[in-house]
Amino acid sequence: MPALVQSAGDVLARSFKREKTVEELMVSLEACQTIPADGSLKDAICLLKRVALQSRAGAIPPLVVLEAKVPVGLLKVDHLLALAHLPLPQRESYAGWSIPFPQEEPPSYNGLFTSRVQEMANRKVREAMHPFPATLRPRDPLSRAAFLLSHSGFEILPVVEKNRVVGLLRDKELFLELSRIVTGG
Repeated sequence: MPALVQSAGDVLARSFKREKTVEELMVSLEACQTIPADGSLKDAICLLKRVALQSRAGAIPPLVVLEAKVPVGLLKVDHLLALAHLPLPQRESYAGWSIPFPQEEPPSYNGLFTSRVQEMANRKVREAMHPFPATLRPRDPLSRAAFLLSHSGFEILPVVEKNRVVGLLRDKELFLELSRIVTGG
């Protein structure tokens, strides 16, 4: 019986170890690629291209969009791709006729990607970016950060204190902490 109590005590002791907070993992704005909200999508595309060519990883990190030097959202490659394609018909039937969902892009769309991309080049970044869905506080536990990052679809969230952005938390730092906990180093 004492061994069981000792084991339960060990489990409790481990579970009450001090966990790091968002403040300990957040990075400065300078650690991220940024672009002004009033910049053109052409400028954003050129910046993302530079980042993609410098990176060995397959994924291209998002741009942090700034409004008056304050992070307001992200611009990701998939946001740009969404602007470049034409939507498929939304209805499955029309006037009693069944419309099957096409397995391929309609032939009439051929060449429209190029024209849509050319049209969007002069649009503003704020038209394509997605605003941050939530913010973190410096003293927030990592469990809150993990929850918000995993459920928001965002790789970066702003850390706000007294209505001022004091840093950013990226999924990269949260993953490295997860790795440190698992591997012990």
